[in-house]
Amino acid sequence: MAKNIADIIAHEPADALIFKGPFDKTFKRTLVIRSLTEKDVAFKMKTTSPELFCVRPNVGILSAKSSVNIKIYMQPTTLSLTPNLFEKRHKFLILASEVTDHVDDVHQFFRGLDSTKVWEGRVRCELTNNLDASIRHTAGGETTEVSDRVYDALAAIKLELQDKDMLQKKVDSLEKVRQDLTQEIKELRDPAQKGKKVRKLLRQRSPNRFMFLAGLLIVGAIIFFGNYGNAILKLFEQAF
Repeated sequence: MAKNIADIIAHEPADALIFKGPFDKTFKRTLVIRSLTEKDVAFKMKTTSPELFCVRPNVGILSAKSSVNIKIYMQPTTLSLTPNLFEKRHKFLILASEVTDHVDDVHQFFRGLDSTKVWEGRVRCELTNNLDASIRHTAGGETTEVSDRVYDALAAIKLELQDKDMLQKKVDSLEKVRQDLTQEIKELRDPAQKGKKVRKLLRQRSPNRFMFLAGLLIVGAIIFFGNYGNAILKLFEQAF
């Protein structure tokens, strides 16, 4: 059974590493580990979420009474990529053992080590969501209120994206109309293409269009003769 690491190593912060959201960018936190013995100590760090956290360095040798800064990076993520972000208990495991001989490969050193010679400790990881700065979310703790807030925010974002998609389709449609009109205007301005374009447009018009135009001509004729019919008849009488 592994022994308590607090006997030979102290670490700061002593309670938990805190990461504050939103989590769409890389975060870095520093864990300082310090040797409490008069001997060199080999250490190794592991994480329960290697896809989310990167530890550098994750192995090394601590000289007697010395310390080292461990950089812990949290990779950018979202709830869609990491749905159990708040539910999972994210932790870091620290293994340590006194070193009496020269060690070339620390990984290999721990692989062949007797468990009775290993000291072990854990560091909690605490996530804080900026949706409500007054609420702190411990990984694996009570997160019902937080989840509700997050899901509401995601639902609003989804609706906004749907509206944007609909607007984009309308924009694309209008852009197609604009391009067609621009091409038609260009062809009408070209003398060589003007006659062809007019004939093409005439062929494309439906019979209903011609009936509509004919109706307009008839109505115009009725109005014209209604206003000037008597005058035209008098001119004919005078001429003959």
